[in-house]
Amino acid sequence: MEKDNNKMNVYIAELIKSERGTVLTSGTGYITKGNFLEEAYRIIGCRCVDCRSFEYNDTEYDVWFDDEFLLKNGPLYPTLFLGELKPNYFDVICGNFIIAKCNEEGETIGISTDEAKELGSFMQSSIAKLNKAAHMGLLGGVKSAC
Repeated sequence: MEKDNNKMNVYIAELIKSERGTVLTSGTGYITKGNFLEEAYRIIGCRCVDCRSFEYNDTEYDVWFDDEFLLKNGPLYPTLFLGELKPNYFDVICGNFIIAKCNEEGETIGISTDEAKELGSFMQSSIAKLNKAAHMGLLGGVKSAC
C-alpha cells in the first residue's frame, strides 16, 4: 500500500454512544496536512478546540480537545488523565481528542507508527489512572473503599 504524503498519522480517541452505553475507542487515524483544524473540529465534535502538551517516554505530544466540554449539557465522560494521582496535580480531558506533535516552527505534525504504539500503552495507563482517581474521589463524587 502506497503512503499518502498528504496525510499525517495522529492518535484519535472517540466516544461511541449507543443504546447499550458509551464506549471509548482509540487508535491511529489520519488527517490531511494543511487542514488540521477543520478536521479536528469534525473528529472532536466541537466548535472550539484547545491544546495541551504532555511528555511521555521523552517525547512531547500535543493533545487537542473540546475547549468547551465543561459547558455542554449532559454527562461528562473522562477520557484522558494527565499528571499524578494527587489532588491538584492532574488534568482530565473529557470527550474526543487527538494526539499529534509539533515541529520547531510550532506547526502540527504527525506521529510515527512506533509513537502510535507507545500512545496505545499510554492510553491503557491513563484509563487505569482515571479509574483509580474515580475510586479515590479525585474526580468529584464519593470516595470508594476499593
